[in-house]
Parts: sequence; structure tokens; C-alpha cells
Amino acid sequence: MTGLMRIAAISKGDRLILALTGFCLLVFLLTIPLPRADNQLVGSDGVYYYVYLPSLLLDGDLDFRDEYAHFFAYDPTKVERLLSNRTPVGRLPNQWPIGPAILWSPFFLLAHLLASLLRWLGFPVATDGYGYLYQTFVLSGSILYGGAGLLLVYRFARAMVSEQAALVATGLIALAGNLIYYLTAEPYMAHTLSVFASGLFFHTWLRRRGRPGIRTALLYGLLGGLMALIRPQDGLFMALPFLARLPPAWRGLRGGDRRPAIGLLRDVLIAGSVALLVFSPQMVVWGVLYGNPFRSPYTYHPGTDFYWLSPRLGAVLFSAFRGLFTWHPIFLPALVGLFPAYRRDRTFALLGGLGFVAQWYIISSWHNWMQGDAFGGRMFLVCTPIFVMGLAHLIEGTAKRWSWPAVYALGGLLLVWNFLLFVEYRFDLVTAQRPPTWYDLTIGRVTFLLTFLQRLLRRLAT
Repeated sequence: MTGLMRIAAISKGDRLILALTGFCLLVFLLTIPLPRADNQLVGSDGVYYYVYLPSLLLDGDLDFRDEYAHFFAYDPTKVERLLSNRTPVGRLPNQWPIGPAILWSPFFLLAHLLASLLRWLGFPVATDGYGYLYQTFVLSGSILYGGAGLLLVYRFARAMVSEQAALVATGLIALAGNLIYYLTAEPYMAHTLSVFASGLFFHTWLRRRGRPGIRTALLYGLLGGLMALIRPQDGLFMALPFLARLPPAWRGLRGGDRRPAIGLLRDVLIAGSVALLVFSPQMVVWGVLYGNPFRSPYTYHPGTDFYWLSPRLGAVLFSAFRGLFTWHPIFLPALVGLFPAYRRDRTFALLGGLGFVAQWYIISSWHNWMQGDAFGGRMFLVCTPIFVMGLAHLIEGTAKRWSWPAVYALGGLLLVWNFLLFVEYRFDLVTAQRPPTWYDLTIGRVTFLLTFLQRLLRRLAT
């Protein structure tokens, strides 16, 4: 009876987000039989995240020789290049974080248990950690993490605005932005996990705000370390709740009361220590692979530099080459919405904006500011709680000033526009071997869909 009451207590918004997660999972599962150039479900950067799993959990080492040979078998030249490349201590390199593999490990182990059982029953199932069974379980887990992140983000926004505004904002950021792509087409990337970790962090921050202390600091450290494990720059968000406590600590010092400042310093030290402990598996990996647990692997590879004094701030937002706003316009009103959010909750609006600026500066300073083969500004997905918060406040104000039908009409246009880009990117731009152009982002997405449908109809007719 208690279980039924809990199910009934789940809000309509919760159920819709769970349904969206189920839809994304279904889309992924239905596309598994489709032919793939490399015959793998995991590809691109996802290979480097994934190889930790069979290497550590099945082989008990950090030697990626077998893993690289398997996943890149379609390109012998690449395999030869990878196997000939060595770190300063003679190991095969892997500069990608271990955090995704840690979060994926329960799904990988469950797949291994099932594969072992099927093999024991006489079925010809490989238990080497590479097969579609393993990859399907891991990527399904990645989608579930992303869905859980959306649910947390929605609840975070719902605490500030109406349920309707929070739900519409969450849906638009997910479906009119680039998250939907990484929830369906490329769940092997780390971005769904970033959304989960940042959503959990902002949700926890909201619940623990006004209750500073050792327990709160422990939670912030735990989640800050988790974010850093997934993508090191994501861990910067851990500083935001402590920055919120600086003004009262300063006022206390000026008034002769040192207790707020001492409490802040204590909590920063606790959170930092816990975050470092949580992040320590990554440091162990760096130490084993590169010989230095305190140095990022990106600093060993030529051409992967950060140009801190000449960031491409404008290009990252407005370039046709995967600019955040040009590829997904929904993010612009989301950031504009931080201004009305500031009138309601200064702390989250101001520090959320600061968190976005920090990510913007880091991404802009990297040599690969266009973020590789990406469906838009993928590295900004860690800012999903910030985007949803801003858009939810803007939507609520717009609905009051105009009407909800106006909000739905504008949102619908953005959804259609993003769907056209999704199709164009997935079936053309991702393999085009050229920089995207303004034509691709405007007229091209319409003409490509028409051409694509025409070719499809011809195939069906023959």
C-alpha cells in the first residue's frame, strides 16, 4: 500500500520526464540492428571511456592493447598508430577520464553476469566485455543516468517556478537543445552523465541551502568529486555554494564576528578533502599511465593546449562551427532568463550565471573550442540546470504577459528546427569531413530533409 501511495505521489511532470527517458531508451534499442561502419555501438570518444571497463574489471590491468585492437579493427592504420604511441612511462595512453566507466560499471557487470549465465547454458555468447550485449547494457545505463539528471533538474526548477513552467523549460532544453542527441544517437559520450551529476549537485545545493555544516560540506565534496571524475572542469561547480557564503562571512569579519568565516573555511577544507578523495581513482590512473598523478594527460599531447589569454569567446557562442546559440537558439533565451530569475533568487541566478561563464571561458580557451565532431556546444551540457532555471523563469513571465499558447507555439518552432538539424547532422554533417556552414544551419537543414525523404521513397519503391 505504501508503494502504491508513493507512485501516486509522483507528479505529472515526473511521469512525463520518465516517459521521455523511456522513449529515448526505446529509440536507442530500436536502432541497434542498423548497420554501422565500425560494427560497434560505442564509438568516437566513447571508446576511450569504455575501454577502462573490460581492461580493469575483466583483465585487471590498464593495458588497452586488446581493447584498442578490437574497437578500431576497421582501421588498421589507426590501430598501428595507437599501439605505437606511448606515455613517458611506456604505457598506452588514455587521456579520457575514468568517471564514466565508474558510473557504467554496474551495468557492465550485470551484462557480464548475464553473458556468463547464457554461456553456461550453452549459448554462443562471448564474455570478453566487447560484445553488443555489454555495450547495450552500458549505453542503456547512460540513457537512464541522463533521464535521472533531467528529473533532478526539473525538480530543482520546480522549487522556484510553477510546475508547468519547470516542465516546459526542462522539455525544451532537452528536446530543442542538443541533449536529445546524446540521449539517443550517441549515449556513449560523457554528457548524459554530466547532466546527471550537475543535476544532482544543484538539487542537493537547493535542499541544503541555509544549512551549512559538516554534513553539507561532505555532500558538496562527494558530488564535486563526482563531477570532476566525469569531466574535470565540471568540478568547478562545487565552488558555487561556498562563494554564496562569502558575503556573510565578510560582513561577520567586519563586525568582529569570525565564526561565519571560520565555519566557511572549515567546510571548504572538508569539501575539498572529500572531493580529492572521490577524484583519487583518476589520479591513480594518471599515475599508472603517465607517471604523474597530479598532471592532466592533455598537457602531454602536442596541439592540445589552452590559450588562456586569447579565448574564442564569440566564436564558441555564435560561429557556424558549432556555436552554442547558432546551433541551438534555445540556449540564448535560457540565459536571458537568468535576469528575471535574479529578481526571485539572487543566489542561484548570479552564481549560476557565474558557473556558465566559467565553463564558457574554459571551452573558449581550448584549442578545440569547436568541440570536435559535436552536435552543437556539447561541452555546455553540464550547465543544463542553469539553462532550465533561466528558461523556466522566462517562460513563466512570458506566459503571464502573453499566454501559454504563445509559449507552446514558439517552443514548437524550436523543436521542429532542432529536429531538422538532428536529421541533417546525423545523416550528413557528422560524416561530411568539412566544417559546417551557415547554409547548413539554415536552408540546408530543410533541403537535406527533402532530399533524404526523396531518396528513402525511391529505395522503398525499388
